[in-house]
Amino acid sequence: MPSTFSFMKGNILVLTVCRAIWTISQSLAWPYFSLYILALGGTVKEVGLIRAIGGLAGMILFPVGGYVADRRGRVRLVGVATFLYAFSIIFFAVAWRWEILALGQFIQQLVLFYVPAMNAIMADSLPPQQRGIGFATTMAIPGAIGIIMPYVGGYLIDQVYGGDLPAAMRLSYTISFLLGFIVAAIRTKFLQETLSSDDQTVSLRDLPQLLTESYRSIAETVRWLPRTLRSVAVIEVVTTLLVSIAAPFWIVYATQVIGVTAYEWGTLMLCVGAFRIALSIPMGYLIDRVGPRKMIMAVAPLAPVATLLFLFCASFLQLLGVFLLLALFNTVTWPAYSTLMASYIPPERRGRVLSVLGQGVAINWGGVPMGALLLFLPTTAGSLSGGFIYDLNTQYPWIILTAGLILCVVLTAKFIEEPQTPQ
Repeated sequence: MPSTFSFMKGNILVLTVCRAIWTISQSLAWPYFSLYILALGGTVKEVGLIRAIGGLAGMILFPVGGYVADRRGRVRLVGVATFLYAFSIIFFAVAWRWEILALGQFIQQLVLFYVPAMNAIMADSLPPQQRGIGFATTMAIPGAIGIIMPYVGGYLIDQVYGGDLPAAMRLSYTISFLLGFIVAAIRTKFLQETLSSDDQTVSLRDLPQLLTESYRSIAETVRWLPRTLRSVAVIEVVTTLLVSIAAPFWIVYATQVIGVTAYEWGTLMLCVGAFRIALSIPMGYLIDRVGPRKMIMAVAPLAPVATLLFLFCASFLQLLGVFLLLALFNTVTWPAYSTLMASYIPPERRGRVLSVLGQGVAINWGGVPMGALLLFLPTTAGSLSGGFIYDLNTQYPWIILTAGLILCVVLTAKFIEEPQTPQ
């Protein structure tokens, strides 16, 4: 019987360290991205448009990531693409108009095709009986290290720069660029290949053929999906579409309607982050012992309750209660769905299947959920329509989200099952 944290070595250790550095980088600026767009002259419609542009960009190369991960190797792809992703942050650091942010968002999501390969490395490197606690731990440790960063970002905006949000964001993104470069170097040097392949080289001359083969493989991958994974796909699409409508506007609603400051929002994220960290490893342990389906069903009803209650919040403490409910939901569902999917997918298919499905369901209140080919279109549609819906009525995004999450609870109860023998 392996010890509780015996998996924390090799690739898992490298990926966890890199995720911790990324968390520090992303959590400093990303929670305030929607306010950054507004500060550079955008409107709530442009907030939705920029998020939608990212979704469209991701569709272009994302299938290549999954295909190459299963046919040519994973580590080289992850290393090169992480360097490209780090360089894309420069656009956010130098932006003087919201259109520059749109260009940066397009380029950033275009090079995000390495995510399926990275997810496949993680799934390959975790023992089946430790996947629940493994996925949870790789989320908890980075969260613990980066927990203070949203608070620091809010402090920079309100206290250091006296409310000059663009100046504070440019500093934050400059730090993000430097940390991203470090992550790329670490991944390139220390990750070990998990796929046995005679050909692990990819050149630019191969790109047209890879694009053709990758898109052809999508149909075959979808046909292969077992019934439960097809059900997961439907739940992901519905959730992503509706979450994307509201995701960019949580902080906008909180600051403009409820009246919290950027500093208070950072404090809120600090409290929620601490709560998630405290729960992550115990929840991961329960997922391995009780089973991912039972854990998902235990927390699924919390999501629609929390999103509806958000509209009745009038103070910091009420917001905190809502976000703690959502944090509990996310802390269970991400590792539970990741465990469920890894248990269904054989290693030789993980890159392609994860490029289509991603790694589960979460309620985001800053970024929009992507990381899977199947989710780019609903992300684009939700983000694009979200700006118009919010402009029509500031409460409509969360009313729509609540109704959709109730539907997802029903679909989960009816169609999600666990495999008899985990892969």
